[in-house]
Amino acid sequence: MLKILMVDDEKWVRERFAQRIPWSDAGFTFMGAASGAKEAISMIEQEVPHLLLTDITMPNMNGLELAAYVRKRWPRIRIVILTAYGEFEYARQAIELGVDNYLIKLAQTPEQILDACRKVAEDLEQEIDINLKLEMRLKLEREKEWAKKRQWTEMLLEGDGSMHPISREWLAGVESASYLAGITMGWRVTASSGANKTTSAEGASSSVEELVQLQCQLGELLEAKLDAHMIGDGCGLAILPIQHSQLLLLIGSKRDMPVFQINQFARMAQEVVSAAAPMHSVVHIGSVEESGKQSWTGKQLADLIRKGRDGLAAYFYQSSSKAPIFLRRLDSEQTREWTAAVVKALQRENEEAFREAVSVMITLGVPPIHPGDLLRLTRQMLQPDLVRLPESVVTRLSSIDQLTSWNIYSDWWLATIDAICEWWNQQARPQVTARKEIQWMCRYIREHFQEDLQVAELAKLVHMHPSYAGQVFKQEIGENFLEYVNRVRMEKASEMLERTTMKIYEVSGAVGISDYRYFCKLFKSHTGITPTQYKSKMG
Repeated sequence: MLKILMVDDEKWVRERFAQRIPWSDAGFTFMGAASGAKEAISMIEQEVPHLLLTDITMPNMNGLELAAYVRKRWPRIRIVILTAYGEFEYARQAIELGVDNYLIKLAQTPEQILDACRKVAEDLEQEIDINLKLEMRLKLEREKEWAKKRQWTEMLLEGDGSMHPISREWLAGVESASYLAGITMGWRVTASSGANKTTSAEGASSSVEELVQLQCQLGELLEAKLDAHMIGDGCGLAILPIQHSQLLLLIGSKRDMPVFQINQFARMAQEVVSAAAPMHSVVHIGSVEESGKQSWTGKQLADLIRKGRDGLAAYFYQSSSKAPIFLRRLDSEQTREWTAAVVKALQRENEEAFREAVSVMITLGVPPIHPGDLLRLTRQMLQPDLVRLPESVVTRLSSIDQLTSWNIYSDWWLATIDAICEWWNQQARPQVTARKEIQWMCRYIREHFQEDLQVAELAKLVHMHPSYAGQVFKQEIGENFLEYVNRVRMEKASEMLERTTMKIYEVSGAVGISDYRYFCKLFKSHTGITPTQYKSKMG
């Protein structure tokens, strides 16, 4: 609803406008009535109206003077002059000021006053609609440009950066600098933020899209706040996104930059970020690099980004990086060994082996492992196309990149381990149910899985009608009779493929499925891989 503020020095007029005109019924919000220009300005400073109705003849500052002041300070406020006078001179001055209407207030009925306001409101709504569309278009263009920047920095990091030329348009002001300093900034949104939630043991509650949006907003804010005066004379600034929760601030200069100047700039950047949202920000200040007369290359920029990311890695283990810590990098052999142990335990659905294999991921070593290696290894171990995982864990995988500290990371792993093991336990035993008949049916299926099992036959054995038995089975177990039978058969088939030398067609017959092709299709739907692939991985 459009907001209206009225100004008149006569009390009876203010009361008439406030009480006798049905503003809300007409789609307006009546903010109140000011007794003079000074009070009106004070009210506008607290809440800006869409439409100002003002009398002309008032002490100290008349209505035309107020209109001129408002027009200059708040140009988007629409103004309607209300006066008891019809003199041409007043009308001429009002037109010159660009007011939207001029009414003889004593000659107007409430409906006529509302009609005049509606006409102004129609123009105002069209203007608001156009402005919103323009703002939305600009926002989309900024987001597309930001996405291109992110893709470009990611491509730089894929190799050594030499294959990707410098994008001059994004490095305006620093591309020709003789000296370049990089400040890498990361942040963690705190739980007190309403718009963005913190990462927890249950996984990151902010989506990647929300994190990228926050990153883009902070980048734009830093560009707006850190002007040339704050950077220093003769210096330029370019801001590049790194992944979804880091920024690289590049400061370029024609002459060498003192360390205190870069440190001061980093503090100012942190203050800007902290003022924007409740978050904990960290920075890594790189050394000043000299290029001489040579242009900066993609390789140099990629090296700068990597150094900054490595510098922030220490904050994964400690909230402040006063003392540098050494981080261990995992070699390919260690990565393969740990991954194979976890994947094998997951494929066997062996809880004891799984907990033992994954313990290396939640044990703080000395020296600690580089967080980049930890997160990469986590993704390799938990691949839904290689191992069966509960849906809750598959959903959590999207939050791996948002695990920004050791405590959050280890809590995430502990919750994930418990979720997987609990899922296995639920599958291995029938649910506790008040119906002993259903428990008996589940036991019978597990003992006779290789036979031709029909719900009608088992229902007869427990003295239940077949259709009713099937309905109760689904309610108690959470899956229908055939789904449960097939799951038990695929569990038994996995054990046979792993622990025996039986051929695949022999395993198919041993679990009660005579159609070999149907068996292979069913096995893949349950495990994510074919029986041949499973047998080779377990061999």
